[in-house]
Amino acid sequence: EWLLRKKKDAWASTAEEPFSEESILSGMTLEELRDGQDRARSVRDKLRRLRAPRRDVDPFAIDLTLAESTEEPFSDPDWLFELKYDGYRVLAARHEGKPKLRSRNAKDLTDSFPEIVRALGALPYDDLVLDGELVVLDDAGLPDFQRLQKRARTRRGFDVERAAVELPATFFAFDLLAFEGRDLRSLALSQRKQLLQPLIPRSGPLRFADHVAEQGLAMYDKVREMGLEGMMAKKASSKYVARRTRQWLKIVVERTTDFVLCGYSAPRGNRAGFGALHLGAYRNGELRYAGRVGTGFNDTQLSDIREMLDSAAQKKPACSGPVPTSKEHVWVRPEWVAEVRYKEITDDGFLRAPVFVRLRDDKRPEEC
Repeated sequence: EWLLRKKKDAWASTAEEPFSEESILSGMTLEELRDGQDRARSVRDKLRRLRAPRRDVDPFAIDLTLAESTEEPFSDPDWLFELKYDGYRVLAARHEGKPKLRSRNAKDLTDSFPEIVRALGALPYDDLVLDGELVVLDDAGLPDFQRLQKRARTRRGFDVERAAVELPATFFAFDLLAFEGRDLRSLALSQRKQLLQPLIPRSGPLRFADHVAEQGLAMYDKVREMGLEGMMAKKASSKYVARRTRQWLKIVVERTTDFVLCGYSAPRGNRAGFGALHLGAYRNGELRYAGRVGTGFNDTQLSDIREMLDSAAQKKPACSGPVPTSKEHVWVRPEWVAEVRYKEITDDGFLRAPVFVRLRDDKRPEEC
């Protein structure tokens, strides 16, 4: 008497057979559910053997491990290599029985991504803390940062639910920090990833961020061929430390850096908005002038960024150094961050051939 017709969604496949017989939420098969099987049992046994300490890990109270930047890719049998996803760094957790999402700046994103929250709530485990990257994929299955920013700007309840259908997010988990009352941060990264993989469904809103061992140069060539942002290199023996470390390295295909927006120059000719953005970066705690970027903007960005900066105008530049002094320049409070691609940094500290990439509303100016 009933006909159910499944509407195409972000995880639909054109294959004749499904990719997997596992649930995209719990990661379990119907047979496992029927037989009452417990996938976490082997993980618990391994954690006992590894003597992972019993300790509550609050995802909103811990500091993240952050990567240093390096320019040259490499291969090394002691290192693991992952894709660098073009998204938001997020901790996803089941803590005290509730799903939670926390940004790298410790902001609560739980209400903004209900599809990820539902997937976390469906996992058949009491509690866990995952470190990973939250992305919105494009039609080709590649991370699209502009789509993610559009999702993140959606605030109202009904609009958020609709956006979860039109621009669904995916969380790629690359690390397991805690599981059912045990703190895993003192274990080696290779051990944490081995424990993590069987806990995550093979398809759906939660995914395991896989890696390649040793072959960093080959992976870099493939990342460049596919037009992806870059890759991460991580020492297989590295522990999860609450600071930036050389045991995690970020390798981008193009040289990009985040800069603080310090002001803009007046537009000339038929150009709208502004001529160029003035940039700054912190050196030894001091915000120093780093030059300007005037290319890479579309008409909408020229208008929107100008309106945004005008709301924070001030008389003097917030950055020190050889800043322009003519009246055509407007200075603003250092509240926003932009990612800029460039050829090199000159001896006097300015960017050569800079191109605007995007605004980074997930980073604080002090991180630049």
